[in-house]
Amino acid sequence: MDKEQLRQAIASLDDDELRQAARWRYAPVMGLGGRILCVAADERAMNDARRAGLHVAWRARPGEFLRLLQDQADRLFADEAANGLARRAPHMSAAWRFGRRQAWGFFVAALLLAALGWLFPATVSTTLFILFSALFLAMAALRIISLVSAPGYGKPPPLADGELPVYSILAPLYREERVLRQLVMALSRIDYPADRLDIKIIVEEDDKLTREALAEMALPGHFEVMVTPPVGPRTKPKAMNYALAFARGELVTIYDAEDIPDPGQLRRAAAAFAAGGEGLACLQARLNWYNANENWLTRLFTIEYASHFSVILPSLAAMGMPIPLGGTSNHFRADVLRACGGWDAHNVTEDADLGFRLARLGWRLGVIDSTTHEEACSTIRDWSAQRARWIKGWLQTWLVHMRRPLAFARETGWGGMFVMHAMLGAGVFAVLAHPFLLGWMAWRAWQHSEPLASLLQAMTTGIGVMVFAAGYGAAMLAGLVGLYRAGMIRLWPNVLGIPLYWLMISAAAWLALWDFIIRPHHWRKTRHGVCAMLRGRGGK
Repeated sequence: MDKEQLRQAIASLDDDELRQAARWRYAPVMGLGGRILCVAADERAMNDARRAGLHVAWRARPGEFLRLLQDQADRLFADEAANGLARRAPHMSAAWRFGRRQAWGFFVAALLLAALGWLFPATVSTTLFILFSALFLAMAALRIISLVSAPGYGKPPPLADGELPVYSILAPLYREERVLRQLVMALSRIDYPADRLDIKIIVEEDDKLTREALAEMALPGHFEVMVTPPVGPRTKPKAMNYALAFARGELVTIYDAEDIPDPGQLRRAAAAFAAGGEGLACLQARLNWYNANENWLTRLFTIEYASHFSVILPSLAAMGMPIPLGGTSNHFRADVLRACGGWDAHNVTEDADLGFRLARLGWRLGVIDSTTHEEACSTIRDWSAQRARWIKGWLQTWLVHMRRPLAFARETGWGGMFVMHAMLGAGVFAVLAHPFLLGWMAWRAWQHSEPLASLLQAMTTGIGVMVFAAGYGAAMLAGLVGLYRAGMIRLWPNVLGIPLYWLMISAAAWLALWDFIIRPHHWRKTRHGVCAMLRGRGGK
C-alpha cells in the first residue's frame, strides 16, 4: 500500500474508527470473503489487530501512519482535548470562572459584606478574623491528623516481565530545549521492557527550538514525538489530552521536562495496580528536588514538598481520602482516565482537580513508595510565577467543586469536604488574608480603648496568637517529619523560615488573584535548566 492509498484509507474512517486507529495504530481498509483487511503501523499494531480478529494485509512505513492519521484527525482530537470535558460535564470544568448560582451568591455576599462593614465595622472585622482563623486551624488540623496517621504505602509483590502491561509515558514540553537531553536520558534509564513502553514527547507547534532539538536526537523506537495543534487554551492539560488519544498503554503516567524518576517506578506502580483491584484509579509517587540545597529558597521549598508528599498525601491515601495530585509522576488506568474526561484543559492545576474528580466518581487514589526528582525554582521570579499559577489553579478547582457543594459532600463524604477546604480553600483564602490578619492583630494589640473593649481586644488577639502558633507549629513539625522520611533531616534548621515563606506565598496569592480576574486560563511558564547544577553542565 503506497502513501496515497494509505491516505485514502485513513480518510474513509469515521470518528470512532479514527480514535481506535490513533490508539492501536491499525485501521480497517476493506472486507473480503468475510474477513476484515487492515493496515498496521508496526509489529505491535499487527499483533493487536490479529488479537482483535482482523487480517493484516498491509504494513505502513514507520511514522507514515501516524503523520497521515494526524493530518486527518488533528481537528477532531485537538477540539476534544481542549473542550471535551467542558462540553460533556460543564459543571466540572474551569472553562467558566463561576457557576451561575455561585456568581449571584458572591455578588450578594459582597454587597451584604460592604453594607455591614459600613454599619458595623468592628463586628464585621472580628467575624472575618474568626472565619479566616478557622481556615488556618483547618490547615493545622490536617497536618496534625497526617502526623498521627500511618503512611499509606503498600508492598505488593513484583510482576514478572511477561505480566507487565503496556505503559504510556506522556512528557509535555514547551521551550524545554535546555533539559531535553536530561529528560530523554532519564526516561531511557527506566527499568521496564522496551517493547511494553510507549513514550510520547509532546511539543507545541510553535515551539521551534524544542522541535529542532528533538529532530537532532536519535530517539529509541519506543519514543514518539507528538506535535499539538494550536487549538484551545495553551495549557499542559490540553497537550496531555491530545496525546492521550494516541496512548497505547493500559497504564499512563506523566513526567515533566526536568524530571528524573526512580528507574523502578513503573514496575512498582504496575504491581500496585495489579494488587489494588479495579477500584484503584490512580497512584501518586513522591516528588522531591535534586537542587534542594542550592539556596535558602530551594531549602524552604524542599521542606514544603517533604511535608506534602511524605506526610500529608500518604496519610490521606491511608484514610481513603481524596488526594490533590501533583502535576507529575501520577499513574493512571488509561480506561478510567478516558472515561472521566481526562484533564480539564482550562484548569492550570489540572492535577489537583483530577484527584478530586476521580474521588467524586467513586475511584480510589493511592501513593507508591517511589520518588521523582525535579528542579526546584531557585529564584524569586521563577518561584513566584509558579506559585501564582498553582494558587490560581487551586482557586479554579475549589470553585468548580463548590458549584454543587452538597453533591460534593455526598460523593466524597464530609472527610473529602474537609480536605477540599483545608488544602485548597485555606490554600487560597487563608493565604490571601494571612498578612492582613497579622497586621490586624498587631493593630488591635496596640489600640487604646475602653476597658471592656480592651478585654475583647485582648481575647481576640490571644486567639489570633494561638491560631498562628498552631498553624506555624503544625507546619514546622510536619516539615521536620517529612524531611526525616525523605532522608534530608540535615535541612531541619530551615523550618524556622516558614513564617517568612508563608508571607512570600501570600504575595504570590495576590498575583494569582489578579491573574484569575484578567486571564484565568493563562499558563505562567516555569523556566527549567537554570539551577546551578544544570548550568554547570551547560544547561544540558
